[in-house]
Amino acid sequence: MKKSKIFLATLVGVTAAVAFFSRQNTETVAAADAPRTVQVVGPSASQPYQILKSKDKLSGYNGDVLKYVQKDLKDKYKFQYQLTDANSVFVGLQSGKYDLAVGNYYYSKERAKTYYYSHQASFLSDLRLVVREKDNKINDLKSLSKSNGKLEPIDVADPRYDIIKNWNKKNPKYKVNVKTSGFVDTADQFKDIANKQYDAILYPRTNFDTAQKKLHEPLKLSKSIATFPTVYYYHKSSDNAELRRDVDKELSKLRKNGTLSKLSKKWFGSNPYTKASQSYTDVTKSYASSK
Repeated sequence: MKKSKIFLATLVGVTAAVAFFSRQNTETVAAADAPRTVQVVGPSASQPYQILKSKDKLSGYNGDVLKYVQKDLKDKYKFQYQLTDANSVFVGLQSGKYDLAVGNYYYSKERAKTYYYSHQASFLSDLRLVVREKDNKINDLKSLSKSNGKLEPIDVADPRYDIIKNWNKKNPKYKVNVKTSGFVDTADQFKDIANKQYDAILYPRTNFDTAQKKLHEPLKLSKSIATFPTVYYYHKSSDNAELRRDVDKELSKLRKNGTLSKLSKKWFGSNPYTKASQSYTDVTKSYASSK
């Protein structure tokens, strides 16, 4: 009788242990199968590219793009969102606080040394000169040079600075003088042009339209200077190398099936994905319009 009780107690203990480890194993497997949380960041002043609703919901152009991306990759990734000031985006991305940075970013050699970048364009950005409304002398880089116009300073790490450098190299007779600067708020830049401190600024058309809805400065746009594919940037890690590849596949799909075109019309009122722009696939290049 005593032996039976000992056997029964042992059996109960073994059964409990098996159940415990089985539960632990199940929880471990479930955790391993759970979607990876990806921390997404963007500049707060860059609407309508991104508009924060909550940590689990991002609106705006990039918000809608990532909504489609997550729909296809929901078993693998869960995106959480945060917006911050422009200077903090890449500080947090480099430290690993964020995994993915969205906005209206161009490829740059300097950034590519520190971050992964998408190999598929997230958007096609049409760069133009912003000039005073009554200025009929400046409509491209050549006329800016001929009129001795002053260009708003550009951060040396900004790809727009490379556009001017390349123009000057190819057009030594019509060089454009450009100074370097750090980050300057759009409102201040536009006021500089309106107040004749500078004569022009190289600026994306879609951003101009959005900014002018608030600022109402007496300014206008020149003809197209260049088209830039925009990219997403990623913190460098093995996990994010895979994330970049996965998101690239989705961006390619969304471009081919017309979704990026549809979202461009929705948020910017125009569609840069024309027949002519279908060849704009190398994100490391600008596609000059002004000869």
